[in-house]
Amino acid sequence: MGTLRDVAGSPREERLAKNEAMFRAANEGAAGWQERHGDSETELYFCECADAECREHVALTKAEYENVRESSLTFFIVPAHEVPDVETVVERHDDWVVIEKAPEVAETVERLNPRTDQ
Repeated sequence: MGTLRDVAGSPREERLAKNEAMFRAANEGAAGWQERHGDSETELYFCECADAECREHVALTKAEYENVRESSLTFFIVPAHEVPDVETVVERHDDWVVIEKAPEVAETVERLNPRTDQ
């Protein structure tokens, strides 16, 4: 049995994973802003779907955000933004879902995770 490094995603899978990682990086940057943490229980984050043109937002509590961040393979998106052939919905909420990327792109999303020591 091979390691994750022995498995590579298709060029399409890699591109979609990089798009999602781009939104994750933007959300991570915004999450650190002092003024972001006001009186509201939820905060708006960019949908982390594979569509680089998506500009929709997801309202999450800090705890929900951190829960998704526990794994570099999971992303939160607006419902119906999933790409079923390259990711799996692992959690459903009223206004958002959590998707998990395929093992074939694990190395890419781990490398692009802002919380991973480079």
